[in-house]
Amino acid sequence: MSAALEHLERRLGAMKGGWSVDEVPHGHKITVCMFGDGELSNVTSYATVGLSGTPLQVREGKREISIELMACSYSAPNPRESGYGPWPGILEHVASSSVQSGTAVLRGDFIRLPGPIAPGSEMVALYAMPPVYYPDDFSSFSLEGGGRAAIVWLIPVGDRELSRRIEVGWSDFEAELVACNPDILDLCREQIV
Repeated sequence: MSAALEHLERRLGAMKGGWSVDEVPHGHKITVCMFGDGELSNVTSYATVGLSGTPLQVREGKREISIELMACSYSAPNPRESGYGPWPGILEHVASSSVQSGTAVLRGDFIRLPGPIAPGSEMVALYAMPPVYYPDDFSSFSLEGGGRAAIVWLIPVGDRELSRRIEVGWSDFEAELVACNPDILDLCREQIV
């Protein structure tokens, strides 16, 4: 079992399935995995496994880091009726784009979606942050060959929240998220601004 998978299963629960990320350069193997029955009740989590095997550039500077991406939302009452939701495709796209560009998704970054994340949702972008619903020791893990990899949580945000993030910067935006305490697992939540 890989270090990434072992680390993710400790908090997110048992792996329930996975999808291979096809559009990555030769020699890279990345899987988007689905997890259930973890520390958060009634939550299905998705995460990349294998992305941390590709060191990615930090935009400012010459430094490289290793990351795995994750996303969570409430479990559908009947997964057969609703499918797997948006996360497998989104994580596959973001992981593939990261490897192809060689650039890491970092805390404070945002990614626009082509439309709302779910029918009836105001969430039209993703915001990268640490996995704050989990203990601090979940935010990174040791790699087999040495070094550490960070867990980057992608949470859905709306247009007004994205504008606020751009206006005040990531640190103040995260402070506002903490103060408002929105339910970031709800894909159809109301925006904080």
